[in-house]
Amino acid sequence: MASARAVANRTTGEGAFERARKALFEEGISAGRQYLDPQRPGVEDLIDTITAGVRSACTYAGATNLADFHERALVGIQSASGYAEGRPIYAGW
Repeated sequence: MASARAVANRTTGEGAFERARKALFEEGISAGRQYLDPQRPGVEDLIDTITAGVRSACTYAGATNLADFHERALVGIQSASGYAEGRPIYAGW
């Protein structure tokens, strides 16, 4: 899973450009809604967020383009308990 913490831990020894490139594949738990971030209020930032999600989905499906993704994608429904289990733990065990 490419969580923000996992990406940060994996890329600590790499250069700034490489870390920024790999940060494009960070994930979070999807709420099914997109909101404008007050720190990044532009529509371009919102489109970047959506594009990063599509890019990440393509990597999970092993697709190199949207046509491949259309063929390989499998959509499932997540239950409320599955959503709760997938939430990040902000403090250690």
